[in-house]
Amino acid sequence: MAPSRKLHVFMVALLTLAVLLAACGSESGGSRNSSTGSSGGGKTNQSGTTGQGKGDDEKVTIRMWTFLDPNGTSAREVALKQIIDNFHAANPNITVNVEPQVWDTLGTKFLAANQTKSAPDIIWITMDDFGTALMHGALTDFESLFLKDWTAEEIADVDDAYWSFGAKDGKHYQFTLSRNYIGILYREDLLAEKGIEVPFKTWDDLIAAAKQLTETDSSTGVQRYGFGQAFSTESPDPQVFPPALIYAQGDMFTEDGKANWSTDAGVEALKLQLDMVRVHGVTPETAVSSTVEDAYNEFKAGRYAMMIGAGVRIPGLQSDASFDGKTVQMTFFPSADGKSYSPSVINGWAVGIWSGSQHKEAAGKFVEFLVNPQSDELWLTVGGQAPVRKSTVEKYADFLNQPDKRYLQVMAEGFAKYGYAQPWEFPVSGWRSDLNKAAQDVLIGGLDERTALQSAEKAFNVRSGKK
Repeated sequence: MAPSRKLHVFMVALLTLAVLLAACGSESGGSRNSSTGSSGGGKTNQSGTTGQGKGDDEKVTIRMWTFLDPNGTSAREVALKQIIDNFHAANPNITVNVEPQVWDTLGTKFLAANQTKSAPDIIWITMDDFGTALMHGALTDFESLFLKDWTAEEIADVDDAYWSFGAKDGKHYQFTLSRNYIGILYREDLLAEKGIEVPFKTWDDLIAAAKQLTETDSSTGVQRYGFGQAFSTESPDPQVFPPALIYAQGDMFTEDGKANWSTDAGVEALKLQLDMVRVHGVTPETAVSSTVEDAYNEFKAGRYAMMIGAGVRIPGLQSDASFDGKTVQMTFFPSADGKSYSPSVINGWAVGIWSGSQHKEAAGKFVEFLVNPQSDELWLTVGGQAPVRKSTVEKYADFLNQPDKRYLQVMAEGFAKYGYAQPWEFPVSGWRSDLNKAAQDVLIGGLDERTALQSAEKAFNVRSGKK
């Protein structure tokens, strides 16, 4: 495997400790001892809110943009609603007004609002767009608001590679929530029927398994494909190309921020991805225009035995599946030589405070509250999300070892060992769509892989100002 300046050894020990702790007979984390009003760091008064000096009694409404709707029904949305309700109970003079946004345009919309001085007080922004927001001076450091009051022990509880993401001149500008790992989602029941074991060592192993699983379902009559992919340029997730390329050459970008895709390794990675459609027949031809949401819906309906998908989506898949949702599990991407697993692009939502906010202290209170011990427990137990705090993992070791929660352990190991942190020092937004456009150019436009990748590189570099 090629060395990578971006393939960090992700010290998200907050989750990887779960297996060891359970083996040592840790108590179940069923009890919640954290005070509802605890801010999770810094000095707290008796009401449980962080003391911020003047203005504590002033009634304030703060605006927050996120892709989550607290009135929605997904696991993450239900968790957010409970956290907001808890915050309002502990801070009656502060109202959090959530303005849900379309996730894939949220970053662009925030950057535009920053220019017109109409941005929300709190912003959830993807790791793709975070660096651009930081370069534009659109975010406020946490040290000036609440981190100055945190103890070394409190910092250590949240300190990992996500915490370090975007840290500049010793200051921190975000907490990463909805920490995400892309891998292979699969139906444990179908693989067991065929005697297929995971994780797969090589791509050939994966393809062989997908061929076995591509068949007509005997009970429903539905044509089921072995491996779901989605090549639409609309709100895409990474497909086979990124992990295969990163394993071979170590990075997707050059040191100065240019796309580095049309290499020999890139050509082979794109062939691998597309041959699952045109040669092996384990991915349907409709993948060329399928969106990620199409793929998830097909998986829930039983039309895919495996698919490329996000760990954060598993709770929803488990609850909405037309089959036994508890059989939905996750495994790593294999590699060409089987010596290790291929790195997956890790992602998440960087939650920060707008530098132009007139209510920074109130916004800081809520951002701090989003990751306090009780809220972190809600993100895990209700939202099905990887926690921010190491202490949450220790407390909930038994919970994490439940069969339908094993995906969280896979995500944790992926963060720690097989994660690729995309750069934030230069703009990288849009690369997923560029690569899916290359796939379409080959399957529909008839271009060869190298030419299609060169076109994708050009589109990315021009857009990013790297001509």
